[in-house]
Amino acid sequence: MTIGEALKSLRQSLGLTQAQMIKGSKITITHYSKMEKGQNRIFVDDLILILQLRGVSIANFFKKYFPTKYDMISQEISQELNQAFYNNDVKKARNLKRQILVDKHISTELKDRADLIINILNSGDDTASIKQAMHDFFNYQEWMNDDNAITILSNSIRKDNLNDITPLIMMLIRKYKKLNEQSLTRQRRLATVGINYLYILRKYFKNSDKIAFKILAWLENLTADPELCLLKELTLYFHLIYTNNSQALEIKKLLKQSNYKK
Repeated sequence: MTIGEALKSLRQSLGLTQAQMIKGSKITITHYSKMEKGQNRIFVDDLILILQLRGVSIANFFKKYFPTKYDMISQEISQELNQAFYNNDVKKARNLKRQILVDKHISTELKDRADLIINILNSGDDTASIKQAMHDFFNYQEWMNDDNAITILSNSIRKDNLNDITPLIMMLIRKYKKLNEQSLTRQRRLATVGINYLYILRKYFKNSDKIAFKILAWLENLTADPELCLLKELTLYFHLIYTNNSQALEIKKLLKQSNYKK
């Protein structure tokens, strides 16, 4: 894949026209169109500017479209961790953690996530794991722009720290007011934060409707895309719960049939 092809793929994932992609820059549509086609050179400054204007980090851009061998290994482990979580397979999660610990190229985020998933599947309250995850989270200077930091936040939401995490969730909502303007990957990560927060909120703080409806209103802006189907179903499920709608039971049955057991 060329840089031009990667820019085109990114633009399409953001749902933008070429004019919208370069909005805020001095690059002409004609020049940008040729950049995508590989007919014009792409200068580093132009690439950085386009990505900054669209809220995409340079590191994440290259990681997604030009992944290294280690990036692909991390992505595979990440997917397997998610599957272990949804299958309640603590043995698999422990095996993955051992794999993570022996590979120096794998991110801290994956180690933290493995610790938290093992903790959840063991139904324990490993405060040390959560504290370490949040310590790593606050090491990110621009955490709202970093997918790893957003994932750590999503995995660290607990009953005991909900009051501390609530302002962080509100910051995300203010920054990403229109979820559907983000890439599908960013939407998925952000929506997972919202869903995990709603799960804890509903389980332990049933009278917090005001905050719940703020988050639900935000999640309703998710793009209608098959990749986000489960998150949209979960959003509908929580909406029906908070409006005391009996249809919530039907959604719950559907989610169980989709192997979502949480």
